[in-house]
Amino acid sequence: MSRRGRRKSRKKFPLFAAVMVIYVIVGVIVSFVLWGKLRSYAEDYEASLPKYGMDEVIAALSANNVESVVREDTLVTELKYEGLEEYRTYLKQKLAGKSVTMQEAKAATKEVPRYLVLADGEPVMEVSLKVTGKNAHDMDLWGYDKIYADKYSISDLHYEITVPTGSVVRVNNVPIGDAEIARDENGEARITEIADLQVIREYVDELPSFTTYEVSGFLLEPQISATDKNNSPLQLTREDNLYSAGLPVYQSAADEVAALVPTIMEAYGNHFIGLNSGGIYQYLLPGSQYKEDLKTATTYFYPTSRITSHTFSNEKCEDFVTYSEDCVSCHIYFDLIVTFNSAAYKTKNEGADATWIFVKRDGTWYLAQVLRQKNIEYKEG
Repeated sequence: MSRRGRRKSRKKFPLFAAVMVIYVIVGVIVSFVLWGKLRSYAEDYEASLPKYGMDEVIAALSANNVESVVREDTLVTELKYEGLEEYRTYLKQKLAGKSVTMQEAKAATKEVPRYLVLADGEPVMEVSLKVTGKNAHDMDLWGYDKIYADKYSISDLHYEITVPTGSVVRVNNVPIGDAEIARDENGEARITEIADLQVIREYVDELPSFTTYEVSGFLLEPQISATDKNNSPLQLTREDNLYSAGLPVYQSAADEVAALVPTIMEAYGNHFIGLNSGGIYQYLLPGSQYKEDLKTATTYFYPTSRITSHTFSNEKCEDFVTYSEDCVSCHIYFDLIVTFNSAAYKTKNEGADATWIFVKRDGTWYLAQVLRQKNIEYKEG
């Protein structure tokens, strides 16, 4: 080869080498670019998976920072008597010191992902997700939407509350309504009338009764209270999960009746031993059946002419029940020892042991009915 040819070859080689170097460099750059894009795509794809929309929820619950995710706009609940704060308190108790994990819920769909949250393996709530944005590759980004905890949180606590009809019952300070009135096996409202008062039904405008309510579905032990129709607090007593309240006390009505009882006792006792037998009628309710029945009761056979003494003692008037401001009952007791001037007649106790029902009419109290009258034996000494 001539010297000229060798020079030409040497000139061509550096050009080829340069081209190859450039090719390799471009290839490396393209590879890095493609790798970067592929990596970015993979990262965006990974981040677009719905499960990562739960990160904020799991982090908050793991730190027991319930307030940040359980809010008015996220909590879905059908509870009537417990609100957001009660739910937060309950969930904090369930999560405290426990490992919080998640798994896909059975109700999950592609359109609405849903996850079950567990505390030490125990289900606590379900969380649905929603699309919150798009990433650089136009993939959906997910975040939490709604929290459903009722299914895993509501206890089987069940309460019955029996109060005078017309009272207002409050559960966690929320008034309950007619929908919570308990029903019997026939579907009838459990409104219980007072048996003793049926005998005076026609003499009063309204007889008191008791209504029983049923409430259930709670997170925590509820606070139950009641007020009467005048908005005065009722004293509730509790036995297991049964609450009850007696009738309100109208002390002035009880006091008025108590003041009359001693006089009526004497007139009542004298009537049944044939002394001043008409004196009792002024204290009996006009038009009442009891007054009519007493008028037809015969006392003429009583040996009035043989009585040498009659003594009242041990008078008691107690156990007042104020059914209303115009209706009161009480238990009365008195001994009425009657002696005679003839050995043919033994000393007798003609006292009374009974329940008396009083009705107020036109401002005056009357004895309307006598219930459970017991015979009292005479005991010497």
